[in-house]
Amino acid sequence: MFPTPEHRALLAFSVGDFSTGLETFRQIVRAGWRPPVLRLYDAVESHRNFGQWQNGERCIVLIVSEGPAALTAVEAEACRAVCVANGGEPIGEAPVQHWLAERNNVPSLRSFMERGYVLDTIEVATEWDRIDRLYSEVCAAMREVKGLFVVSGHSSHSYAQGTNIYFTFVAQPEDPADAESTYLACWERAMEATLRAGGTICHHHGVGRLRKRWMAAEHGEGLSVLRAVKRALDPNGILNPGALLPDENG
Repeated sequence: MFPTPEHRALLAFSVGDFSTGLETFRQIVRAGWRPPVLRLYDAVESHRNFGQWQNGERCIVLIVSEGPAALTAVEAEACRAVCVANGGEPIGEAPVQHWLAERNNVPSLRSFMERGYVLDTIEVATEWDRIDRLYSEVCAAMREVKGLFVVSGHSSHSYAQGTNIYFTFVAQPEDPADAESTYLACWERAMEATLRAGGTICHHHGVGRLRKRWMAAEHGEGLSVLRAVKRALDPNGILNPGALLPDENG
């Protein structure tokens, strides 16, 4: 479909905090640069994934530019300049190479569940002027769940309008019988805090049965349009029923 890129430029930086990293990304994409990889990890995830390159509690930024050599040279230099202007410290190519090699190696959920852990990722998104609030409020809300001991986030997809955040949470209820209620409480706190901050409850993983109860709160009257489209395309209700829209009276 596409030729192998002529050239690839790898850049990594540490920045002072998550908010600074988000502002750095905003400046890059608003200027018109479109690196295919633009990732920011908060301090917790920076330590977890890139501890050997992390300086104190700083956050890690990864950038990949690829394509014609002339394009990548200009784009990489522009991204570098923005990062440095925002206090970013270059940390070489190694963190990006590490991510490229390990990005698909994900531990199985079963190994955690067998030890009594409850965990998941939740991806949401919002505009640039709301993203700081969304990150702070979701983290604060989820920390109120009994048994939760870590919540962290990273941004993986940025646009002229805004960006997304993947939140990861891990909890360990004292009573294994509370695993399901703890899991659902984490999701509920995250969804409600996202809506309070003006975000969207789903970035690209789909709504699904877990999120659909918040569709009306996000879309309001727009939900009737989605129902009409669903009826037109699926009059017999056989396409993945129950995975997008809440019940009419729900």
